[in-house]
Amino acid sequence: MAEKFQRRSRDDERGGFQRKQWRDRENHSSHNRADHEDRRSFSRDDRGDRRSFNRDDRGGRDSFARGDRRSFSRDDRGDRRSFSRDDRGDRRSFNRDDRGDRRSFNRDDRGDRRSFSRDDRGDRRSFNRDDRGDRRSFNRDDRGDRRSFSRDDRGDRRNFASTRTESRKPRQHDSRQQGPQTKTWSSTDRYESPAAQEPVIPAGVSADELDHEALRALETLSGPNRDIVARFLVMAGQLIDIDPELAHTYATAAAARAGRVDVVREATALTAYASGRYEEALREVRAVRRMRGDNSLRAIEADSERALGRPEKAVEIIEATDPRTLDMNEQVELVLVSSGARADLGQSEVGLLLVDDALTALPTDADSFLVARLMSVKADRLRELGRNDEADEIEAAIPDDENPDIIDIGLIADADVDDKRSALRGSDTPLSELFDAALIDLDGTAYSGKTAIPYAAEGVIAARAVGMETAFVTNNAARTPEEVAKHLTELGHEATTDMVMTSSMDVVALMSEHLNEGARVLVIGSEGLRQPVTQAGYIIVESADEEPEAVIQGLDKEVTWERLNEAAFAIQKGAAYFATNLDSSLPVERGEALGNGALVRAVQQATRKRPIAAGKPQPGIYRRGAQLVESSNPIAVGDRLETDIMGAVAAGIPSLHVLTGVHDARAVITAPKGQRPSFLAIDMRGLNETHPIPKHHTDGTWTCGYSQIARADRYGKLSLDGIALEGPEYTVTLDSYRALAAAAWEYASEGREVTCPLIHVVPNDDPNGIVKAPEPAEESLQPEGENDEKSTGKNQQTTEKTPTFLPGEEELAELLGPIDNAELDEILRLDDEDMTE
Repeated sequence: MAEKFQRRSRDDERGGFQRKQWRDRENHSSHNRADHEDRRSFSRDDRGDRRSFNRDDRGGRDSFARGDRRSFSRDDRGDRRSFSRDDRGDRRSFNRDDRGDRRSFNRDDRGDRRSFSRDDRGDRRSFNRDDRGDRRSFNRDDRGDRRSFSRDDRGDRRNFASTRTESRKPRQHDSRQQGPQTKTWSSTDRYESPAAQEPVIPAGVSADELDHEALRALETLSGPNRDIVARFLVMAGQLIDIDPELAHTYATAAAARAGRVDVVREATALTAYASGRYEEALREVRAVRRMRGDNSLRAIEADSERALGRPEKAVEIIEATDPRTLDMNEQVELVLVSSGARADLGQSEVGLLLVDDALTALPTDADSFLVARLMSVKADRLRELGRNDEADEIEAAIPDDENPDIIDIGLIADADVDDKRSALRGSDTPLSELFDAALIDLDGTAYSGKTAIPYAAEGVIAARAVGMETAFVTNNAARTPEEVAKHLTELGHEATTDMVMTSSMDVVALMSEHLNEGARVLVIGSEGLRQPVTQAGYIIVESADEEPEAVIQGLDKEVTWERLNEAAFAIQKGAAYFATNLDSSLPVERGEALGNGALVRAVQQATRKRPIAAGKPQPGIYRRGAQLVESSNPIAVGDRLETDIMGAVAAGIPSLHVLTGVHDARAVITAPKGQRPSFLAIDMRGLNETHPIPKHHTDGTWTCGYSQIARADRYGKLSLDGIALEGPEYTVTLDSYRALAAAAWEYASEGREVTCPLIHVVPNDDPNGIVKAPEPAEESLQPEGENDEKSTGKNQQTTEKTPTFLPGEEELAELLGPIDNAELDEILRLDDEDMTE
C-alpha cells in the first residue's frame, strides 16, 4: 500500500498505519510485558479508558484500543487533542505547558516549545526536511514521503504534500481564533455543491504545495475551484498526523467540490481511516478503485474490515489481492494487517509465520523502518504464543531512535515571510496591557447619541480592571465635563469629570499661549465653552464694539446671523481667532448635521482669516488628554479617520479604529497616508484583545492571523484567496479585513488607488466571513465510477518489479505442515470454503 499518511493506527501490524514509538524502549532491558503495556502504548492512565491508543487483549502494544478505535483519548485535565503518551509525559506532544502557550508544540529538554522530534533515519514520523533544504515539507527523506498522499512508486506520484511544500502552521488552531470554522459534513451532502460553511484555509497555504501530478488530476475543475480544492487537500495532508478529525473535515470539503476526482476521494478515504471512520473509509476506498480500476488502498480496506470486527473479511481481501501489483511497502502493509487479522481469529501461529516469511523475503537493502515494524509485530505474536524470551530478544534487536533533531515549527509557519512591514501593527499582548491609557472618542465610539454601543462600556470597564487609565477626548464643545461624565455613566462607562477632555478645554489651554489672563474674549458657543473660558480668568464680552482681544468659536446650535456678524466684525478689527474644532459635520439620528467647522468656514470666508484650531485632528488635545490621566504611553481610540485617527498620527501616538461610527471598513482600507490606524477592531472589545501582526509573503500577498490570503493586483483590485472582490459588497472576517488593509496600504504607498467594494466585517469565528469562489459548473463533474484517465491521472504501469513475499493459503499450509494442529487445519478449511463462496 502506498505510504500516504503513514499514521499507523490501531495495532502496528494492522495496515502499518501507526507511528511506532521506538524510543519508548529506552531503559527497558527486562522487556517485561506489563512494562510494555504501560510504557509503550499511548494509554491514558490505569483507569481503563478504552478510547486511548491503548493495547487491547490481543497484545497490540502500540495500537488503537479495540473498544473505541476512533478517538484520541483526552485525560481528566480536558486536553482534547493531545497525543498524551503515558504517565511520564511525552515531550513531543501537543500539550499546553503551564506557561499557557496555547499555540506551541511542547518543548523537549532543550527548550524548543514548537518542534517535532525526528530520528537519525530522516524522521519518518515527523515534519522533516528533505535533502533539498525545504524546512516546510512533510517529506520523510529521499526514499519516499511516507506521510504524504503519494500513491506509490508505480508511476502515479500524486502527493498531497509535495517536496516543495511551503506550508504554514494551521492557525487554526490558536485558542484566540477558535480554530477553523467548519461544517459537520454528512454522507448525504458530501458531494453536493459547497455548503455555506467550509473550513478556513489558513494564511499562506498555496495550491502550489500540492504535487504537480495531483494538481494535474484537478484540471477538469474551474480555476478558482481547482485552487480551493488543492489547498483543502494540502491542509488534509498536513493535519492527518496532528488532528485527523480536522484533516477529514478539509478532505470532505474538497470532496464536496470535486467528488468525481480520484485523488480527492483518496484523501477522504485516508482521513476517514485516520479518524476512525472505518465504514466511510471502506466506501471511499471502493470508490477510488472504481475510478482507477486498480488495487489502490487494499491495506486500508482490509484493516477497516478488521477494525469493524470482521477479521475474516480482512483475510479474504488480502488473499484476493495479487501481490505482484504492489510495491514492497504495500506488501508489508498487507502482511501487517494479515498478521493482526490472524491473531484476531486466534491464529497467532499463522500470523507469526506471515511476519517471519516477510522478514526472510525482504531484500538485504530493504528500508530498516520496514524491518523494524515487522520485528515489532513478530514480538507481539510471540508474546501471544507465550514465547516471551524470544519476544524480548526480538525487541532488543529493534533499533532505537537516537539524538533526535529539532525542527522549529515557527520556521515552517513563516518560511516565506519577508521583511516588508505595514503601518498596521500587531501585538501578542492585549492593548489594555500594552498601553497605560486609552484616549477614547465619544460619539461613534463610546456611544451613539443617546444610545449605548454594544460592548463599548464593557470594553472600557474591562480595560480599567487590568490597570489601564481611560480618558474621554471629544471635539464636542457644547457640553461641560460634568454633563459628559453624567451621560457616560448613564450608558455604563462609570466616568468622572476628571476623565473628560473636551475641545473647549483644549482651546482655552491653547489661548493661554497667545493671551494674558484677564483678556476680553468674544465667545460664540454654549455653556460648555463659556465655562472653561471663565474658569481660566478671561472676561467674556458680547459685542465687537467692546474691542475683544480674541474670538472663540464653538458649536452653538442656536447661533444667529447677527451673532456670526459680531465675530466677523471683531476679527476684522484685529482680534485673534480661535476655533474649538473644524469638524464639518456632526452625526445625528437623521444623518450628518452641520458641524462647527461648517460655521467656521462662513466666518473665515467673510474675514479671509484662518482660525487657530483646537480639538482633533490637532495633536494638542491628545497630549493634554494624556496629561489628564498622567499617561506616558497612551493609545487613541476612535471611529473617524480625519479627526480621531489623524489626530493620533499627528500626536505621534498609536490608534485603534472601531467600526461603530462614521467610517466603515472600506474607508479604512482606502485611507490615505496620515489617516491609517495602528490597530483595527470591530468594536471596543479590541481594546482587550491581542492583535495579529500582518505578514508580507514573498509572492506579494498579505496575511494576518487567521485571515484569507489578501492581494492587491497591478490594477488595484483586491482579492482574498485568489477570489477577486469585484462584487458590490462582501462580508469578511476581522483578520481578513486586517490583511486587506495591509495589502491596500502597500499598493497605495506608491501613489496608486485601490478599488474596494463595500466591506462588512464579522468576528473571526463567523463562517459567513469566509469569501468563497462561485460554485463549480455542473459540466465539470463526471458521473461517479466513470474511468476518465484525464481526471484520474490513472497510470497502470509499474516503475519497477518488486519481490513478492506475501504468502497465500497454500504456502501457509506448507509452512505449517510440520505442526500437527487439528484446530488450525479446521480454520484453514473454513477459510477456503469462504473464499469459494
